Amino acid sequence: MSPATESAFQDLMPDNSCFGCGPDNKHGLRIKSYWSAEQPGVAVCEFHGAPFHNAGSAKILNGGIIATIMDCHSVITAVAQAYRDAGRPIGSEPRLWYVTGSFDLHYRAPALLEQPVQLFARVVEATERKSMVECDLISDGKICTTSSMVAVRVPLEWHDV
Repeated sequence: MSPATESAFQDLMPDNSCFGCGPDNKHGLRIKSYWSAEQPGVAVCEFHGAPFHNAGSAKILNGGIIATIMDCHSVITAVAQAYRDAGRPIGSEPRLWYVTGSFDLHYRAPALLEQPVQLFARVVEATERKSMVECDLISDGKICTTSSMVAVRVPLEWHDV
C-alpha cells in the first residue's frame, strides 16, 4: 500500500481538530489518508494501534476504535473526492466540509492489534450534497470490517458551531 500523494488529506484541511483524524487534536488518533498509487479513486490509510486500544483481549483492536477510524477515513475520502471533482486542491477556499449522515458497519473478524490495519475507501456515488462511501478494514491479509456511509456536505458555518 503506497500513497500517491505526499501530504495526507487531513493535513491539508485547516482547523481540523477531529478526534479520529485531526492533526490539531494532540489527544486524537491522527489517522492519515492518501490517494492510492495502485488503485485510482481509492483512498488508503494505515493505522498502528497502541496497546491501550485493545478490546479486552490484549491482541484485538477495540471495535469502537475501528468504527472511529473507518468513519473518519470515509468522511475525509468524501471531502478529498469533492475537491478532486471540483478541480481544486484539498483545503482551498471556499472549504468543503462533510459529516456522517449514516454509517453502517459490519464486523466480520477480529483485527489484530500487534500489527497495523489498512483501510481502503472509495466514493461509489456522489451528488453535490451527498456521497456514498464504502470502506474495508484489513488485518492480517483479510477483510475484518466493512462499512458504507452517506457523507453529507455541510455549510462552512457548521464548522464554527
